[in-house]
Amino acid sequence: MESNRKETRLSPEEIDFLHQIVDLSLDWMSKNRDVDEPIVRFRTPKELEGLIDTSITDKGTGMSGILNDLKETMKYSVRTGHVRFFNQLWAGTDIPAVMGEWLTSVMNGSMYTYEVSPVFSLLEINLVEKLHSLIGWKSGDGVFAPGGAHCNLLAILAARNKASTNVRKEGISDKFVCFSSIHDHYTIQRAAGVIGIGEDNCVKVAVDGVGKMIPQELEKAILEVKAQGKVPFFVNATAGTTVLGAYDPLGEIAQVAKKHGLWAHLDACWGGHAFLSKKHRHLLNGCENYDSVAWTATKCLGLPQQCAMLVMKERHALTKCNAMGKDYLFHEHDEKDWDLGEKTLNCGRRVDALKLWISWKVFGNDGFEARVNHAFSQAQYMTQQLKKNPKFKLLAEPQSLNVCFWYIPPSARGLPEGSEWDKKVDNATITIRKRMQREGKVLVNYSDLHGHDAHFFRMITCNPGATTEDMDFVLSEIDRLGSDL
Repeated sequence: MESNRKETRLSPEEIDFLHQIVDLSLDWMSKNRDVDEPIVRFRTPKELEGLIDTSITDKGTGMSGILNDLKETMKYSVRTGHVRFFNQLWAGTDIPAVMGEWLTSVMNGSMYTYEVSPVFSLLEINLVEKLHSLIGWKSGDGVFAPGGAHCNLLAILAARNKASTNVRKEGISDKFVCFSSIHDHYTIQRAAGVIGIGEDNCVKVAVDGVGKMIPQELEKAILEVKAQGKVPFFVNATAGTTVLGAYDPLGEIAQVAKKHGLWAHLDACWGGHAFLSKKHRHLLNGCENYDSVAWTATKCLGLPQQCAMLVMKERHALTKCNAMGKDYLFHEHDEKDWDLGEKTLNCGRRVDALKLWISWKVFGNDGFEARVNHAFSQAQYMTQQLKKNPKFKLLAEPQSLNVCFWYIPPSARGLPEGSEWDKKVDNATITIRKRMQREGKVLVNYSDLHGHDAHFFRMITCNPGATTEDMDFVLSEIDRLGSDL
């Protein structure tokens, strides 16, 4: 029967619109490499409201009418791909991965069943197995998830389910307790609240002088919890803490967990890039002894948001704690083991595997390794420059890509370290950061840390396009912006 559809191709208006969007995208990505292009044209929320027309009308603008709004949107957005963006634990522009993201939207698959995403399911399973091999496992399980926070939540859910097989149906009756370091990512404590054991039952374990969890303190905390009649069930170790970039002593923590029958989870969302480098792989020694590992490929590699994986030693652990077995979606068929939707908290789930697979195929293991090694070398160079400059003070020797330091303003030079020094340095950090944001030439974040009264700069050197020239510029720009303080 002949179709009544008169036109099977995109209309001239649609084609023209897409070409203009491609041109906008090419212009955006090209200017990310221009050091004279502002990283951000910062405006307050009130100012932005007067610049961006966010209203929705009855008739709509049409495709041609939205173009100017899109240009304004891009104009006032942050260029996270800019070569001088060092603000977060991710940066850069990976062109093959960007194309993967584009194609992901064009094909618009969903990762719950094989029948709607056959090739994407194959890619996800193969990438999960690739991570297994990097960890040192011969087999296991795993799934992509919407970010590292989601991965950590899935891990603690699986651990809770194993500790009490009836908990899904009957609810929590045991007084479960989990453990993590005082320098962990906040998502661990939040996950404890989400699964119903309570944030207060996430015991924070002390760290040493460089931010690593102390295994002896972990064991002490576990014994105290047992003495209280509670049930310790989960310990989180961190590979690359958020502020200092510290790597916990993974082997020793895993031994303590195994001794007391706890699920050992490794949050390698940030520091997992060391998996890809033979030179820095030693930072993750002992990871093979963990029950689950989370890794966010977006970080350090310059891939578009988001691209996170959770892998587990135990087959079907994720299915046991999440599957609902609804036949209207998960039918009985030969490819049922490839239906990945039963492993996650999502039903529909976007395809995050394609961009990672494309980039990895294009650059290979060697290309990814070079990218990671470059990031480490930038951190080492930055550290050397800080040590040579008396206007700056290094907070701690970097273990990864987090370079934390204070700028000592003119008013604090010569003062002994103490309350007055802290006050002036703290004010300088916050003031310089505000000025930096307004000028938009470079972007570096700041942080605080327990035990220190003055905020400090936290420089992240994961930008693939950055060079030593950019490291030098950061220090000269901070000095320029703080010269009157």
